[in-house]
Amino acid sequence: RCAGEALASRGPANPARGLARVCPLGHIMDDNALEAAATRSFRAKHEAVYASERECARYDTELCRCQDHAGNLRRELHTLAPRLGGGGSAADIGAGTGKLTRLLAPTCGRVHAFDRSAGALAVARAASAAAAHISFDEADARCLPLPDGSVDVALAGWALSYLKSEHEVWHADGSYGGAWREEVDAALREMDRVLVDGGVAILLETMGTATKTPQRDGSHLYAHYRARGFSQRVVRTDYR
Repeated sequence: RCAGEALASRGPANPARGLARVCPLGHIMDDNALEAAATRSFRAKHEAVYASERECARYDTELCRCQDHAGNLRRELHTLAPRLGGGGSAADIGAGTGKLTRLLAPTCGRVHAFDRSAGALAVARAASAAAAHISFDEADARCLPLPDGSVDVALAGWALSYLKSEHEVWHADGSYGGAWREEVDAALREMDRVLVDGGVAILLETMGTATKTPQRDGSHLYAHYRARGFSQRVVRTDYR
């Protein structure tokens, strides 16, 4: 299966069109209705994945470990942040079951992995039990238990999109709002806070599955990242 991820990066910061589409059931929905339905589906899938340690383990085995079989993501991360290859330190924010933690571990001197899900962290911890330079802690992306200026790279993979989904609001008339921008900005400020001078913040989000071309360039979230100073590049992360 084809898959693409968007990597947005920056150094420490100082702080669509109205198309109609046909849905599978044959109903016509405008973009707002589609996005509202997508938000509900996104939340439900996230809750199901992290419902228990058993579900987290299944997700890790069936999805995470099958993604990016060509190793493109590791190469892109090291291109964006050369310190990852020189024994630098990294914070993996929203680490989940540890996919990115495992990518960072071989060349980083220290990896701090954080997630709100105890079940996901248990799976991640078990997979990296022999690596003494990795720590796993329950923490929210907006409140990291790290001192100021303590890591070379702050990485949030597929994490802030979940934060957005928790705080966006769709109204009955199809209008859209909520405080998601403020919540995402709080997480971005935390990333900046824990970075050393000259450190790099990296965000990863999906650009679509079962497609060879990016599908979500026009999303509100990606536009928000760009407005906050992030540059974007796309990498193929096909599943085996």
